[in-house]
Amino acid sequence: MRSKEATLTASPSGGSPDKSNFAGLDALRCFAALCVVLLHSCVPYLRYPMPGLTWSVKDTPNTVIDFLFWSIELFIMPLFLVLAGFFAWQTLHRRGPRTLIRGRARRLLIPLLFGAVVILPLDLYCWVGSWVAEGIISPIKLKSLKLDHPIGQNLWGLSHLWFLQYLFLYITCLATFAVAAKRYPWIKEYQPSLKTSLGLAAVAATLILCIEPQVVWGFQHSFFPVPSKWLYSGIFFTLGLMLAIHDPQLLWVKSQAPRLAAPALITCVIALLLGRWQLDQWTSVTTETSQAGFSMSGILLAAMTAGSAILTTFSLIGLSLKLIPAVPNSVRYLAAASFWIYIVHHPILGLTHLDLKLLLPQLSPVVKMLLSFATACSLSLLTYEAIVRTTRFGQLLGFQWNSATDDCELKQEQPVLSITGSGSPQPITQPAADKRRAA
Repeated sequence: MRSKEATLTASPSGGSPDKSNFAGLDALRCFAALCVVLLHSCVPYLRYPMPGLTWSVKDTPNTVIDFLFWSIELFIMPLFLVLAGFFAWQTLHRRGPRTLIRGRARRLLIPLLFGAVVILPLDLYCWVGSWVAEGIISPIKLKSLKLDHPIGQNLWGLSHLWFLQYLFLYITCLATFAVAAKRYPWIKEYQPSLKTSLGLAAVAATLILCIEPQVVWGFQHSFFPVPSKWLYSGIFFTLGLMLAIHDPQLLWVKSQAPRLAAPALITCVIALLLGRWQLDQWTSVTTETSQAGFSMSGILLAAMTAGSAILTTFSLIGLSLKLIPAVPNSVRYLAAASFWIYIVHHPILGLTHLDLKLLLPQLSPVVKMLLSFATACSLSLLTYEAIVRTTRFGQLLGFQWNSATDDCELKQEQPVLSITGSGSPQPITQPAADKRRAA
């Protein structure tokens, strides 16, 4: 049943969930953020590399790592997007479209600008420097950055920061839609039920993947949104909105999570087997991935990929709420640091992968992957603690965190989460924190 308060007109009260019931989502944020780093730690060791994804090195392939990588790839961005949509609706409903846009602009565009100015150039020189070290390109390319070699075809774009750009565009669309709905009430007359929304999302996501499977089974690198990728990601953001409208307390998701876990696992396994087979076919016949979209195997792959993304996302949200009633301070610290980890881990991983390949060539790929994961997480946390957590720089980026202040705010008004990063979550605090920042 849809909540009577759930309308597209924002109101300062009513319809907001009891956020004390959402402690498990902090643990889920930590899990998801670490999954993003783990995903990227796997890239050099893939048996079936992601089409369109350029990395600093290519090392010894490993089947276990390959399955791990593609398993995470199936659900990680849908999870972030559903949560982002859910909490964007809560902010819109409680504080209005203007506050939503202003707050998300500060929390998304400033980190995006920092990443584009600082992290992406570091990424670029790490990648090109790695290719020079391996003898793939000439050292002169470090100066000119003009790469005629095929390795440079997918070099330019927002890299892992694409999510920040996409999410802010979704927020802008949501705020615009809310303003239009207030002016023209007929716009909000039809809101599909949550189950209908799930069905429509599955059909739409399947259709997009039939047309452009590279949305999931590949990487589309650009400075501007790729239409197919933007639409596919937008489906999950919209699902988050529907979830906030029809299940603001997440009671239905929590109750259904145990039933969703088994179908999520089954569809994930089928998608993995089909996807790896399809990647092998694309490699062997050297055709574009989009050309095989409407074959029988392509349709089945698209359906299983979309189904596993939706089922896994909802089961993870429900299970985290059901199984984790409270989280320790260490988990909240990791949740606060997760956005910074998302921003800075990329060049750290690129250099670590190169070092491990050159210095320890005989080491097991699994051990290398784990070492690179641990190194990226550790160095990211060290830099967060040293230059971000309690500094003016951290305040500018919106990444500050203080356990005592956080405990105080929890007693007054719970924080709302906003997932902002390739996984990238960020806390959005309520008026108590806003007053503190203003002071």
